[in-house]
Amino acid sequence: MGKIKGALKKEAGIIFISITVLLIFAGVFKINDYDMKVYFMAMEIFIFVLIIYILISILYYKQEENLKSKIESLEIEKKMIIDSSIEEKNSVYEYFLLWIHQIKTPITAAKLLVDREEISPAEIKKQIFYIEDYTNMALNFLKISNKEADMDITEIDLDKVVKNVIKKYSILFISDRITLKYDKIEEKVVSDTKWLSILLEQIVSNAIKYSQGGEVEIRFHKFENCLEIRDTGIGIRAEDIPKIFDRGYSGFNGRMNQKSSGIGLFLASEIAKKLSIDIKVDSKLSKGSSFRLYFKA
Repeated sequence: MGKIKGALKKEAGIIFISITVLLIFAGVFKINDYDMKVYFMAMEIFIFVLIIYILISILYYKQEENLKSKIESLEIEKKMIIDSSIEEKNSVYEYFLLWIHQIKTPITAAKLLVDREEISPAEIKKQIFYIEDYTNMALNFLKISNKEADMDITEIDLDKVVKNVIKKYSILFISDRITLKYDKIEEKVVSDTKWLSILLEQIVSNAIKYSQGGEVEIRFHKFENCLEIRDTGIGIRAEDIPKIFDRGYSGFNGRMNQKSSGIGLFLASEIAKKLSIDIKVDSKLSKGSSFRLYFKA
C-alpha cells in the first residue's frame, strides 16, 4: 500500500495535468457542440494509457526506493570507513608521539653512560634492553592495530609462557633488586601464545618499574581461572585506576617516573580485547598493585 501511495504522490503532477487537459477538452467539445462520443472514446484511451503509465511507475518506484536505500547505506558505510581510517591514523600518530618520548629516555641514559670515564657494561646493557623492548612494543602495536592480526587460539602451557617472560626480564629483576615469587602453575589456558606473552610482558614490566627493591609475585587462581601479577610497589591512586589503560595516561606515578609514557598498559588492554581476557586491577598507595587476567573457560 505504501508503494502505491508513494508512486501516486510522485506522479501527482502528471495526474493533475492529465485531469486538467481532459476537463479543458470536455469544455471545448461542449462549447463547439462536437460529438461527445468521440471525446469519451478519446478519454477512455487516454485514461487507459495513464493507468498503464501509473502501474509501470508503481513497479519502478519500489526499485528506485531500494536503489535509493542502498545508496544511502553505502554513503553511511563510506563515512564510517573514512572516520575509522582517520581515527586509526590519529591513533598511530598519537601512539608514536608517546613512543618517541619513551624511547628517548634509555637512549639519553646510554649516551651519558658512554660519556663517563668509568663505563658500566651492566648499565649500558640495561639501557639497550629498554631500547629493544620499546622497539618491540611499537612493532607489536602496529601488528595488533591490524584488524587481520594473526591469532592462533589454542590450549597452551601457562608455565611456558610465564617462564619466558621472567627470563626476558631477568636483567631488570636483578638490576632493580626485585624478589620474584613464582611457583609452578601446571595449568593450561586457551589463548594465543605470542600475544599472551606480549600482554604479560607489559604488566610484568610495569610491576618492575614501580617496585625497585620490592617483590613481584606471579600466581594462578584455578577456581577463578585467572593469572595474578602482584607487586609491592608504590601503588596506584584510586582515581587513576579507571584511566590507566587509556593511551598516553600515566597518572601521578607516571609523572613521578620519567620512564613512563602511558603506552605499555594501553597496548596490554588492546591485546586483552583481542584475546577476550578481562583485566581487573586492585591497588593501594604505598602497598602495591594486583593485576588479574581472567581467561575464558
